[in-house]
Amino acid sequence: MPYRKLILLVMLLGAATPAFAGELGGSRAALRKANRVARRADYKFLRTAREVREWVRLERLVTLRTTRDYVVGDASFPYARPAVKMFIERLAAQYHAATGERLVITSLTRPLNHQPENASALSVHPAGMAVDLRVPSTAAKRRWLERTLLELEDRAVLDVTREHHPPHYHVAVFPAEYERYVARLGALSAN
Repeated sequence: MPYRKLILLVMLLGAATPAFAGELGGSRAALRKANRVARRADYKFLRTAREVREWVRLERLVTLRTTRDYVVGDASFPYARPAVKMFIERLAAQYHAATGERLVITSLTRPLNHQPENASALSVHPAGMAVDLRVPSTAAKRRWLERTLLELEDRAVLDVTREHHPPHYHVAVFPAEYERYVARLGALSAN
């Protein structure tokens, strides 16, 4: 009898734990989805460093600089779509408040001729829609970040994959969807 109660308790606790539809494993379907989002938005996939600089000049990409909440690590091209910058600023502030540590960005926009050998042909880094984040050093910080990213993935505003070579979180932000999400949050807090 105690065994049955234990099983029932485990089942009930398991049901109370939030379940996320997303996962960190990534997939070809997720890459295709992010690529479709970029193409539907008519985002150009930048080919060279010169094109990246031109898009910064035209203010289609914005510059990210290290702040009190995040560090722009070795990113060769510290630029992203404005909605991606908004995502980073919001996530980094929350991460810093929750963990006391700054979020570390390792890559942002990368033109096609600067993609690493292991990059997918469907990557949205050349469209300025992706950010790579360093994997936190402790399990508690990793859990916080993964849980938060998966919650946002469940809201269909981004796709996240934990990469292993080198270790990082690859996040494809869906700009229009993310901006609408933030606007809804603002409307809710105004009420």
